[in-house]
Amino acid sequence: MELLGRPATFSDPPALKDPQGFTTLGAITAVEHDKATVTLHCGEARLRLLLLTDDVVRLRVAPPGASFGRDFSYALDPGTTWHGPSALTVEENDAIVRIQTGALTIQTEKTTCRLQILDATGRILFADEAGPAWENAGSNGTDTVSHVALSARLRPGERLFGLGDKTVTLDRRGHRFALWNTDAFEYQRGTDPLYKSIPFLLSLHDGAACGLFVDTTQRMTVDLGAEANDRLRVEAPGSALDYYVLAGATPLAVLQQFARLTGRTPMLPKWALGYHQCRYSYRNEGEIREVARELRARRIPCDALYFDIHYMDGFRVFTWDRDAFPDPAGLIADLKQDGFQSIVIIDPGVKADDPAYGIARAGHAHDAYIKQPDGSPYTGKVWPGACHFPDFTNPAVRDWWGPLHAELLKQGVAGVWNDMNEPAVFIEDLEEATAITMPEDLRHDYDGHPTDHAEVHNAYGMQMLRATYEGLLRLAPERRPFTITRAAYAGTQRYGTTWTGDNTSSWDHLKLAVEQCLSLSVSGTPFVGADVGGFVGTPDGELLARWTQLGALMPLFRNHTTLGTPPQEPWVFGEEVERICREAIELRYRLLPYFYTLLWEAATDGLPMLRPLALPHPADETIRREAPLGFYLGSSLLAYPVLDAGQIQMNAYLPPVPGGWYDVHTGRHHPGDGGTVVPVETPLDRLPLFVKAGSIVPFQPVLQHVEENPVEELTLHVYPTPGAFTARLYDDAGVGWAFKNGD
Repeated sequence: MELLGRPATFSDPPALKDPQGFTTLGAITAVEHDKATVTLHCGEARLRLLLLTDDVVRLRVAPPGASFGRDFSYALDPGTTWHGPSALTVEENDAIVRIQTGALTIQTEKTTCRLQILDATGRILFADEAGPAWENAGSNGTDTVSHVALSARLRPGERLFGLGDKTVTLDRRGHRFALWNTDAFEYQRGTDPLYKSIPFLLSLHDGAACGLFVDTTQRMTVDLGAEANDRLRVEAPGSALDYYVLAGATPLAVLQQFARLTGRTPMLPKWALGYHQCRYSYRNEGEIREVARELRARRIPCDALYFDIHYMDGFRVFTWDRDAFPDPAGLIADLKQDGFQSIVIIDPGVKADDPAYGIARAGHAHDAYIKQPDGSPYTGKVWPGACHFPDFTNPAVRDWWGPLHAELLKQGVAGVWNDMNEPAVFIEDLEEATAITMPEDLRHDYDGHPTDHAEVHNAYGMQMLRATYEGLLRLAPERRPFTITRAAYAGTQRYGTTWTGDNTSSWDHLKLAVEQCLSLSVSGTPFVGADVGGFVGTPDGELLARWTQLGALMPLFRNHTTLGTPPQEPWVFGEEVERICREAIELRYRLLPYFYTLLWEAATDGLPMLRPLALPHPADETIRREAPLGFYLGSSLLAYPVLDAGQIQMNAYLPPVPGGWYDVHTGRHHPGDGGTVVPVETPLDRLPLFVKAGSIVPFQPVLQHVEENPVEELTLHVYPTPGAFTARLYDDAGVGWAFKNGD
């Protein structure tokens, strides 16, 4: 039986444990400090504050009898150097310990060790409720710490954003979530958990912004006022609590701090910003050649075509089905000649039951696989059947995995797509295959810190992508790798791109695409997208047209659908829909200089390409109250995608900016610095798009693919208003690394 679907099992996020069963720090008995570190002793427990800069503080908790835990994290960017605060003073009296940097004041009650962090104007950014706490195992008669927790105060009107790809509104306040990477096939609004675990929150309150990052890869429960409206509570297994509070003058500045902490996206090849066409699966050479021919004949620009799992021989990774694809190198060369980059899927499962399969044998020879507690390789079932799974937390295994892509690169493959890397395995019955996760007692190397799968799970997909990215970079050091992953942890953006997984062809999922991509952008992952048209199910022409218009404004722009559905290419839905999709894709290509500049800003400055309205306008009461699903693309463009069937008019809220806004399509100026609602006509061929007064937006000629012709002339669209304004434009060769030398 071929598995047509793999519906995941879901449950409500785990209930919080009884806070009464947790122990908090208690009274401060001693204070130690140096130029950048303050340690507060609370009897046998300790709270250590490491001031990384004037406005970034790391807090580590050591319960009685426990250490601060390993000073090791996959999330942190190893390329970032922290120089400490510009100045640090520590004062104490009978009531408080006061710690001051050039930007923050940290006040800690002596009787409880509860702290609050204030900015330079005295606004509270972060405040403990009960603060850090821990639960002893107890049941086995020991004092071993089994769980840690952190509870902080939530204030009236405080908004919370982040946590990655969650399927609720952008403001997470009032919800509880599980962070546990899960293959969430056909997820719906409210499904939890999903594919990514990014324990970062952005708080907005009273015009001030603050970030909270709890750095643990363990299964985490995050309650944002669901149980108690005035309390944020985080719980996770383990004995170490390691978290960061990040301040900044603006919400964007806080996100830049988080990017500095966990890393920025690499510069991608320019073609990554083009339109991508995918299907699960184009089953043979003829099908994918036909799609390529239609795209070019119909003058629909496209830069990349994807090979899903059916290109492989029995789903064995790093192989080709030579009956369906007899000459991969010739096929890929022909596609390349027509301007198409080829991207192949690689899953983590290595088929285990075939002694003739060289990759499987090599994995055993390299001792590469995740182990059961008895030391034998773990076996789980995915698409090839029984599989072993490389332990990507072992650097030797990552070094082995990367070069396995050599033959694919030799054949002309331009990018690699890592899927099923939550990691997912199947339990089969007669009717369906259900995706589950691996047993939590499996053993991993964890970069020399041996541990179990419970600790590794949320970082597994990230480390697979790392192995892929670093392997491609070693194999072809002159090329910028293109990689895409479904599962992620904080910091995954250092190794490539991601998307929102197995969504559905529905209008609600069109809304979710906006919410999820904006949330991932807030969570430090700038190059994101959602499957255009929806992966599961079949869109009608109107939905595909609207989704293509939205996709044209997302960093990753890919049309993708699942096995057993009708074709989903733009021409399938008739001439009008084909025209509308073509025009949306052409707009994307005309705006490529703008998009490429945004990619460069993300790679160099850590600025998100997509921005919820609340980021540039944190004090705007209309945005806070009505939460419109418009969004900024960079700092100049404001989009209001059409998200409802049959909608031919909308009221768009234009936030207050000096000089007002211009309509990109009509050139009409909407003056007013105080924010205004304007009626906008939205026929099927119109996506409302506005540009901020004072902006200069570069447009280029339409290309059928990025490398079709050298772009020798740009048209600068100037949107004037009195005053002095600047605009950025970045360009380079679009491939390679010469830009690092100023080329």
